[in-house]
Amino acid sequence: MILRRALLGAGLAVPALAQGVGGFPSRPIRLIVGFPPGGGSDLVARPIAQRMSETLGQQVVVENRGGANGNLGLEAVARSQPDGYTFGHVNDSVIAINPLLYRNLPFDPARELTPIGIATQGGMFVMVPAELPVRSMAELVALLRARPGELNFGSAGQGSVTHLGYTLFAREAGINMEVVTYRGSAPALQDMLGGRVQLMIDGINLAKAQIDAGRVRALAFIGGTERHPGFPDVPTTTEAGLPGFVMRGWQGFVGRAGTPEPVLDALEAALRGAVEDSAVAALFASQGIIPRFRGRAEMGRAIAEHTALWRPIIQNLGLRLD
Repeated sequence: MILRRALLGAGLAVPALAQGVGGFPSRPIRLIVGFPPGGGSDLVARPIAQRMSETLGQQVVVENRGGANGNLGLEAVARSQPDGYTFGHVNDSVIAINPLLYRNLPFDPARELTPIGIATQGGMFVMVPAELPVRSMAELVALLRARPGELNFGSAGQGSVTHLGYTLFAREAGINMEVVTYRGSAPALQDMLGGRVQLMIDGINLAKAQIDAGRVRALAFIGGTERHPGFPDVPTTTEAGLPGFVMRGWQGFVGRAGTPEPVLDALEAALRGAVEDSAVAALFASQGIIPRFRGRAEMGRAIAEHTALWRPIIQNLGLRLD
């Protein structure tokens, strides 16, 4: 109940409990996050899990299963019973891109998983340690071209959206860096603060505290033509002269295919209540996260759209993973 106390301590009301629909849930629910604690996925999943617990009247327990770029967590959901007592956090990369990248996934996301809803929207940021002597994308590109292969990029996992972001950047800007692969974004950030990594491409919520403290610098927002509303002074990559370096992302939740419709309805309604809750919204705003709820049908369309967007890019880049 730490998050609940934190929200209450901030003067934000937590609405009273409400029971689920049709007897669901009658016991605690598992929410599986496919990345380590402290990363961008975890920072979204835990406040939502806390608020959903309040709504459903049963504890939603977050379980981190990091590894294989989120695939281990999704496999756990795919292998669970279709009863709503296990569901999983996803981002657009894990649910829409991984099936295009991995040759031998031990499960079929399209057949074995079903949308519950999208919780946040946004894009990625290009971030460097404050001590790196660059203050713009142009200066960063010039430095990387002058020192090819000498500086390190911190990837949250081979084939992750952060890794794909770097691949797009490298192709668009004509640069080359050593890629250091981690089991999630949080350890990559720690190594950037420690001096081993000089570049990350990730969600702003991961590093906002370090940006506010002056230890990390955000050089550009990779969201298209519009700047991030929480960081209006940070230009977009399009403004910085890299129009091909654009990524739009979201985070959401999926369940086991075959889960009864009334149970999915209850989970979707609880998720919507969490995303639209003023306490959660205030917490997300403090971290640079943009809450935006979209239900099951819209999430299904978003998955299809992202798959169609990334398929030719991945094919052109020649990326395939085992």
